[in-house]
Amino acid sequence: MRYKLRTSLALTCVALAGILMAGCGKEEPAPGGTSTPVATPAATGPITIGYSDWPGWTCWDIAEKQGFFKKEGVDVKLVWFANYTDSLNAFAAKQVDANCQTWGDTMGPLAAGQDAKVVIVNDNSAGNDAMVAKAGINSVKDLKGKTVATELGTVDHFLMLKALEANGMKESDVKYVNIKVQDCPAAMIGGKIDACVVWEPNKSQLLDKMKGAHVIFDSKSIPGLIPDLLVFQGPVVASRKADVQKIVNAWYDTMAWWRANPDEAVKIMAARTGSPVTFYKGFIMGTRIFDGPEALGAFTKSTKVTSLYTSGQSVAEFLVAAKQIPKVPDFESALDMSFTKAAVDAGLGKQPPYDYKLKVD
Repeated sequence: MRYKLRTSLALTCVALAGILMAGCGKEEPAPGGTSTPVATPAATGPITIGYSDWPGWTCWDIAEKQGFFKKEGVDVKLVWFANYTDSLNAFAAKQVDANCQTWGDTMGPLAAGQDAKVVIVNDNSAGNDAMVAKAGINSVKDLKGKTVATELGTVDHFLMLKALEANGMKESDVKYVNIKVQDCPAAMIGGKIDACVVWEPNKSQLLDKMKGAHVIFDSKSIPGLIPDLLVFQGPVVASRKADVQKIVNAWYDTMAWWRANPDEAVKIMAARTGSPVTFYKGFIMGTRIFDGPEALGAFTKSTKVTSLYTSGQSVAEFLVAAKQIPKVPDFESALDMSFTKAAVDAGLGKQPPYDYKLKVD
């Protein structure tokens, strides 16, 4: 399947990419190998939203197919990116009005001075990012002196450090190897490493292909630290507040329809990526989609791990230490909860698509 490169490693190049791409029209891969130009942000006309393969984002196809944008009275053009990093570059180059991206991947543009606003907290990773070990390694502590691989600067490098920290260890206690996440399963199956930290679909591929491979730590253990968002260009939010509000309302319309039609919803999302429905069901259950009150909680400044203020500081400091961004940006000014609050005040977003067993604070 086409998978999402959920990486912050590319952020050192994002600002430069934005400059290089600003006048040359990024192209969006389309079915059949053709391409269409991605429009530059406009004060009028369709609002363009970039999205890629993640359950909290492919559900925008539900909004389009079920007519929720039309219901809310807003003209939206969804721009699909088979490669997530391309969507980051398009956003940095201001070639889309908004993009679906992680909180960590929003730090690069903010550190480069880009005006960006977070208007929706879609979800948190809740198991889709995982540390997988070979047979005989039964805990994170068993990794001392062992070879552990993941991609430098990515959210899963961050997950690895958090797993070690939770067990009183640091990176120097293991033999860390920088390997691209999609290459980790082959390295582990080939006996080159003892464990790796990967995201879906690499996690499922490794567990399926390697006998004895098992998860010893995953993103369920660090709820809130890998949030997925809808991020707008700041000037678009300033000039088109009413349209942004309608898009947020359409998001919560989608959540209500998804809850009422779970099987049909999964089929729509799986079809976008060409994935088996059975796989996408598992993919979805490793993603905690937020209802309105949970999203408001994430937007609220607190010491809770699910607060974007807390996770923002943590991931920004990680990226600085990994030399992926030069400084901790003023990420607080990028958080705009007003649209989610208005939707909740209007009675939207009362329930998530599922009654998740995992509780978050």
